[in-house]
Amino acid sequence: MFSRDLLLQAAEIRPGDHLVALYNQEQEIEHYTTSYIHASLMRNERCLYITGDVDTSAVLRQLETLKSNVGEQGDLVVLDKSDVYAKNGKFSPDRLIGLIQTTAEEALDDGYSALAVTGELSWVLDYEDGEELIVEYEWKLNEYVFNRYPVSALCRYSMSKFPAGVIRDVIQTHPFIIWQGKIHENPYYVLPEGFKDDSMAQYQVQGWLENIDSFTDTKSRFTMILEEQKEELRQLHEKMTSGIIMSFLRLLETHDPYTKDHCQNVAILASKLAERLHMSDKFATKIYYAALVHDIGKTLIPREVLNNPGRLSDEEYNQIKMHPIYGSAPFGEMDEFQDIALAIRHHHEFYDGNGYPDGLAGYDIPLMSRIIAICDSYDAITNDRPYRKARSHDEALAELMRCAGKQFDPELIRHFSDLF
Repeated sequence: MFSRDLLLQAAEIRPGDHLVALYNQEQEIEHYTTSYIHASLMRNERCLYITGDVDTSAVLRQLETLKSNVGEQGDLVVLDKSDVYAKNGKFSPDRLIGLIQTTAEEALDDGYSALAVTGELSWVLDYEDGEELIVEYEWKLNEYVFNRYPVSALCRYSMSKFPAGVIRDVIQTHPFIIWQGKIHENPYYVLPEGFKDDSMAQYQVQGWLENIDSFTDTKSRFTMILEEQKEELRQLHEKMTSGIIMSFLRLLETHDPYTKDHCQNVAILASKLAERLHMSDKFATKIYYAALVHDIGKTLIPREVLNNPGRLSDEEYNQIKMHPIYGSAPFGEMDEFQDIALAIRHHHEFYDGNGYPDGLAGYDIPLMSRIIAICDSYDAITNDRPYRKARSHDEALAELMRCAGKQFDPELIRHFSDLF
């Protein structure tokens, strides 16, 4: 299965980027290679795919799957390694560099935006000086191709086939590394001069210190694209959550027109009271959402009961008293929403123990519930209800003060009145 992160990062590859994919399992490199080729074709580039130990048929199948979903524009050229690297003869880094330069010029002449190259060199180890030839080819790519020609390259190295010394040198010749499904900026990259002038130690120290300094101040575009995606997903999740909640509230308002804007008003008051009490941002956020859905259980109460303008019968009143239980039940099934479930269930408990549904009293009533109870009553008093007209702000505060210690937490009543 494709890594969405890798596909997203691969789209950020530009001409001049030199990447190396280090892998342990063949399936890993299939995905890396496919992502790189697909991204290059989407940018209308000519991609030179040099086959090797990777299952070419699997890569081509994966490319077809991606193409059918989003389409592609560029040109894929598949070449066998023997046609490119001249395995039957002597491997020549200079000859391969020349081929890439010529192919880049031809790609531009044919109307493509750049050239992308991906290949692997494991067979070069068959030569006595194979390790030196590989390293020579890699640093010469940096010196004579990148920043001179519109070329990007993805080199592929199996961790199980190459000695640790070769992997170390390969890492030092690539500014970017694909490792464990993501593209990383490489802090151990060494400029070509370190290899060309045979002064590796000097350039290692200099290059590493410069990289450490630059990585501290800035973030790679490959890192930024993932962070941007996470932020977009976070915002989408937030919008979806809020949108779903507001849709349920619209449903409640349709079921009980007198609750129009009631839940939003209570949520705003509850979060303000939480801030006045110097509660944490987490608490203030949770109580906002708990208050927003505190009456959602009323959707299961018959409309004729909710909108009865006269005195309720005992049976009708018992139905009304079920709405905190109905509303809290779905939230109680999720561990992360336990406190919200309790806030909803107990927002009609009385401070003196005469409330419902469980007859809790005093500090046994959750703090969120005690806060919501006050805000809920204030908004209900100051708005029309089926059984009475709205009353003034001063009348509402006076009623809350009268019920302090009975229905409401007296200390919270004092803080609530100070809000105004």
